[in-house]
This record gives sequence, structure tokens and C-alpha cells, in this order.
Amino acid sequence: MPRLEFSAQTKRDAFARSNGICECHRIPWLRRPNGCRVKLSGGNIFYEHINPDGIRKDASLDNCAVLSKTCWRKKTDRYDRKVIAKSNHVRDRFIGAFRSRSPLPGGRDDPRKKTMAGAVVDRVTGEPWRARR
Repeated sequence: MPRLEFSAQTKRDAFARSNGICECHRIPWLRRPNGCRVKLSGGNIFYEHINPDGIRKDASLDNCAVLSKTCWRKKTDRYDRKVIAKSNHVRDRFIGAFRSRSPLPGGRDDPRKKTMAGAVVDRVTGEPWRARR
């Protein structure tokens, strides 16, 4: 799905609300109750979804925070990527679209096993292992 971007009007309203100061205090998991108080200037303004777009498709003013580059990077690296990856994994697992892994060599799901003597045998028949073709 394409990313849901903020409209120009939402960005204008968010910047007016911020008074030109970083709004990292609006992001609960950044743990900055009073914010960093960084003045926003050209090239240092990022309009960020408080709740990641990959989880909650919401491009409203309530879900928008105006951040400095430093705070935006912290939020993205420390929180967003992990949460979105887990959300995608859970969704894929639910719909059965996950990649199956090959069994570990000698593991319970592997068709061969290693005896105490060190020989590799077929798990079912107990005969010496020969790759099936």
C-alpha cells in the first residue's frame, strides 16, 4: 500500500500549532516530556505520523507532529521500524503468507538424524542417509 501523506493544509496547521519549535513532546515513546525545544528551519522540518502510517492509516492533524531531524531519526529508528516489522509479520502469519524455513540440520523436522556413533541415518527407516532424488 502506498504511504498516506499529509495534505498541504494539514502541514500548514501543524506548523502553526508548533510555533516553529520541535513537537517531540507529542511522541510518547521519545520520553521527552518538555520536548527538545529545537527551532525548526528549512531542511530541518519533518512532518511525522505519531502512530506509524504502516499501522494506522491516519493523515489527520491529530496524528501529525512537526519534528527536527534528530527527533525524527530517533522515532523512526527506535520505534517505527520495529513496530511496523512486527505488525507485518503478524499479518502475514495470520493470512498464511509467511516464508517457511528449512528445518535445522538434525533437528526434529529434518528427515535425517545423527546417531550417538556419529553416523547420519534416515529418521524413519534408520538406514544410512542417502539424499533422495
